Amino acid sequence: MPSLSLGRLLTWERVDPTARRPRGAGTSTFWIFSIGSATLLFMGWLLPWFVRPTSSGIGFSPMDVVSSAPTGIGTFLVYLLGIGLLVMVLSPFAELFYRARKRAVPARIDQVRVLIAVFGLVCTVVVFLLTRVIQEEQLFGPIDTFTITDSAVWLTMVGYILAATAYGLRGWVIRRPTTAFAAIALPVGILLPLMFHQAPVFILWAAGSLGIYTLLALGLNVVVGFAGLLDLGYAAFFAIGAYTCGSLASPKHSIHLPLWVLIFLGAAVASMFGAVLGAPTLRLRGDYLAIVTLGFGEIIPDLATNNVGKLTGGPDGISSIDQPIVHLPFATINFGINKEWYYWSVLLVVIIVIVLLRNLEHSRVGRAWVALREDEVAAAATGINTTSTKLLAFAIGASVSGLAGAFYGSIVTIVSPDDFSFSVSVSILSIIVLGGIGNITGVIVGSFVLTFVIFWMLQYLNEWSATLGQTINVPSLGNIDYSQYTYMIYGVALILMMLLRPGGLIPSRARQIELTSGGEEESLAAVQGIA
Repeated sequence: MPSLSLGRLLTWERVDPTARRPRGAGTSTFWIFSIGSATLLFMGWLLPWFVRPTSSGIGFSPMDVVSSAPTGIGTFLVYLLGIGLLVMVLSPFAELFYRARKRAVPARIDQVRVLIAVFGLVCTVVVFLLTRVIQEEQLFGPIDTFTITDSAVWLTMVGYILAATAYGLRGWVIRRPTTAFAAIALPVGILLPLMFHQAPVFILWAAGSLGIYTLLALGLNVVVGFAGLLDLGYAAFFAIGAYTCGSLASPKHSIHLPLWVLIFLGAAVASMFGAVLGAPTLRLRGDYLAIVTLGFGEIIPDLATNNVGKLTGGPDGISSIDQPIVHLPFATINFGINKEWYYWSVLLVVIIVIVLLRNLEHSRVGRAWVALREDEVAAAATGINTTSTKLLAFAIGASVSGLAGAFYGSIVTIVSPDDFSFSVSVSILSIIVLGGIGNITGVIVGSFVLTFVIFWMLQYLNEWSATLGQTINVPSLGNIDYSQYTYMIYGVALILMMLLRPGGLIPSRARQIELTSGGEEESLAAVQGIA
């Protein structure tokens, strides 16, 4: 058996950009890894590595270390980390350069980048041990038992791991994008509460915004992405699940069921309403179906506002919703105090939903959805029961939304009609368009990008700009209310996506083929003039 050299391993399944093939999910995943590694390393370079509980996040960063006088081997290693950072930040630009020249990136460059990434990861671990464990050098200020390791250390490690994966296993990432994405995202997702243990607000964002909107987007992707049915009232099912949780786990009706029962009840009730909505609209399609779902999405919040049947609490909603308390032989877990358990619970549900939806996508029902999406008349002509197929898509999508609503009600402990406005449906649909319609991996990426920008970055951008304004002596920067630009960001993002990547960040294979073949073909119904 011939020996496998390092060069042959690094160039295994290399892709020639001049080859005439659509740049689909594999290439997109590689670019996410490349740009993500550069971003994480840049953040890890600027943010403090160690902070004290009362320092409000203020501490010494690697940038501060290299700007001070050298103290030993640790400073030299930080200098090497800076060189590695520079290489990784410039790597995406190098990729663009070779792509513009329609040439493949030389294998030698990938080999060098992999060696730098591995060396950078080792240097990060050594610097951490020298300063935190051995305490040989005080590179980042005084270290004692009260010092907290900041997330910048873990961001740096993950950044180098991403770089080593992207440039060392380029062919594998491009050929198996879903597997590569799961291999990185799953461990990082599980360890996220430990990486950001010093920032409980960030963990709450991960559970209450990222996790919930990921579930919502996965459910809507069944309706819009798999079955091709435009639903503009998806927030209604989200409200149904949340109000189910609030009604059955609060003092409102003196019923206190556990969350583990409520998530199934919320999914079942929302699924029933999804079937009820789908039944009278089966003969509608396109814009007409979208208008009906939009009306349904407006009716549910109005019913909640009017406190129909004295079930919803009116405009004030339902408050004091129970939060789980789990009694174990060795400890008691209070979800209201330890938000990371909410995050891990939502993550587990997201993983289960993804596995079920992927199996469903490749099943007979999934193929029926694809046929329905491509041409309903042709699908009916081949023997597909379009009635039951549509109903199943509506019911499954609604059940996932109800599941997310039950979790949401328990996390925030209060639900009101204002939480389920039309803007929520727009946000979920924007996630799918941004990530890639019909692609589960794209939906996950789109959920992260949109929720991070809208629900995290804009919320704290005022504080960051105020700090920057004080630093550069421009205090007026702290007076800008960035939250008022939320819908402007939606609009700009969607316009750019339609112009630059109409298939989304990670397009599905079918969508990519449609776009690269010169546009979508007319359906049989359109040709016959009956659509």
